[in-house]
Amino acid sequence: MDTTALFNLTYGLYIVGTMDGERPVGCTINTCFQVTSENPTLAISLNKNNYTLEAIKHNKRFSLSVVAEETDNMIIAIFGFSSSRTNDKYEDFGYDKLSDAPIVKGTFCSRLVLDAVNFVDCGTHVVVLGRLVDAVKETGKPMTYEYYHRVVKGKAPKNAPTYVKED
Repeated sequence: MDTTALFNLTYGLYIVGTMDGERPVGCTINTCFQVTSENPTLAISLNKNNYTLEAIKHNKRFSLSVVAEETDNMIIAIFGFSSSRTNDKYEDFGYDKLSDAPIVKGTFCSRLVLDAVNFVDCGTHVVVLGRLVDAVKETGKPMTYEYYHRVVKGKAPKNAPTYVKED
């Protein structure tokens, strides 16, 4: 089986943010899709080992920042390749709050705030279903996962659903 065929599925890049008590935590993800249009519900996928998932399970409210081609690549790297369990990912960038959810400062296409309404166990990952509570459209062209690999020369971190172990 040639699992590289999965590389043809389209993805974007997103920064998820939530609060762990008084502290903002977050991560980079590549899996998000809209499930319903009326009373919009979206789905995201997070690795079970991801600290941000733990925080969302306790807090329920989370943000989703749609990464633009113009977004600072260091945001993608810091949020994607380190753990909020031991690092303050917002330290170098700062954050604002939108409807009580942290959003990292920077250039993004849009910002969404959702309340988690269901968690679906998928083995190594959990699909979080979130109901949209706020949305702000910003500027820029959404960064696709293909663009991230081809232009930015980015890699998928070990916890990503698209991670492929290099030989």
